[in-house]
Amino acid sequence: MDYSKIILDNIRDIILVVRGDEIVFATPSVREFGYDVSEVINKKYYEFLSEFTELQKSLKDGDSFEIKVLAKKKNGRAWIEAKCKKVGEILVVIARDVSREVSIETLLRAIVDVLKSAPAEIEEIEEILQKYFVNAEYSDETKELTLKNGEIIIPVRVGEELRGSLRIFIPDWFKISEEDFKLLEILGECVARNLIVLETRRIVLNSLVAIKAASESLALLVDRIRNPLAIINGLVEIKVGGDVYERVSEQVEEILNILRLLEKEWKKIDELAEDLLKRIDYNSTMLNSPSSYTA
Repeated sequence: MDYSKIILDNIRDIILVVRGDEIVFATPSVREFGYDVSEVINKKYYEFLSEFTELQKSLKDGDSFEIKVLAKKKNGRAWIEAKCKKVGEILVVIARDVSREVSIETLLRAIVDVLKSAPAEIEEIEEILQKYFVNAEYSDETKELTLKNGEIIIPVRVGEELRGSLRIFIPDWFKISEEDFKLLEILGECVARNLIVLETRRIVLNSLVAIKAASESLALLVDRIRNPLAIINGLVEIKVGGDVYERVSEQVEEILNILRLLEKEWKKIDELAEDLLKRIDYNSTMLNSPSSYTA
């Protein structure tokens, strides 16, 4: 029994022997990429790569190296990781499809970048995702998780609260299974939490601006109250005098003390609001600066 033939016929890794630039041997596992062995033999190896990659330049007998390249399937593309070794005049290549690993890594990087950007406008999130995928679009329309040819629909959701959906257009090499759907759900949740934080930030910002405006209005109101009180106090002193003036003067002073206390407390609130506004503006600048995307 020819055990070596049994192994070669059933091994999932693709084994190639390359002489010069020409493939002179290939295992039947090339069928995983849609090719028959006859379609591969005597072809240039780089015909099956998305971009030309030099494999044998300056290699000596016994030299070995590993590469990760985007390869052409008969219908689409796939990332392959290849171990290569120079043996005399030939190069032995053992390659395997790592498209799923690259896809998961791409998803994880996208999730991290979305987290780093928070809080960000939805247009900024779309731009971030477009660095990793063919395209990405957000919609207020709520949809369930769907994976079909060329695109993924991801619900933007935190718990039971739906905030819309993401439509991501994926490259032809992108490959995930149902086991990886949790990552898609996490991406959708990150976007949803970003929107909630952004909405909360706007509410806080608007509230602080309103407090600042109320503080300024209060300062004007205090002045408007203080001036008539001074006039009333003066008129009573001139026109009435005596015990009546003393009683009125005491009441006026009491009101002025209340106004001073009110002015003092509102000044504290005004300073706090001013400080928070500066902090929000500073944090927003830091989160969205280019340095925030570095590892």
